[in-house]
Amino acid sequence: MTARRAGGFAYIAAIVFLVVLAGFALAALRLSESAQVTVNQALLGARANQAARAGLEWAFYQLKTPNAACTAVTAAPPDFIAETGYRVTLGCDMQTYFEGQTPAGTPLEKHIFQLDATACNIGSACTPTNPGVTSPDFIERKRSASICVTVDGADCY
Repeated sequence: MTARRAGGFAYIAAIVFLVVLAGFALAALRLSESAQVTVNQALLGARANQAARAGLEWAFYQLKTPNAACTAVTAAPPDFIAETGYRVTLGCDMQTYFEGQTPAGTPLEKHIFQLDATACNIGSACTPTNPGVTSPDFIERKRSASICVTVDGADCY
């Protein structure tokens, strides 16, 4: 082989090496981008989870009043948009039971509230028909809890 032919082979090898190196760089770039999107989604999900939890805590506070009903939490839900950027929708179901007696001898009335708090970051309400569902940045988290309160607003025992 002459020196001229060997030099041409080195150019081809260098070009192949550069193409392979560019492929590795592109793969690393895409991997980095997808990792960043994943971290962002996890962060937004954690914030939505905390907003839903705050909605439940707010509902617990509203229901610990005498003669509380579900309308105390569903009629005027809290507005967390300014503080958190998330809208919270609350659902409530109440069951009434009579268990035991008060010291006066009347039946002790207890209310068990089943609460659902749904937090989302896009749209006017956190419902399945929310148009923001198709957005890649849409986040929704739902938390459920129950609380037992006597008719006078005290905890059940």
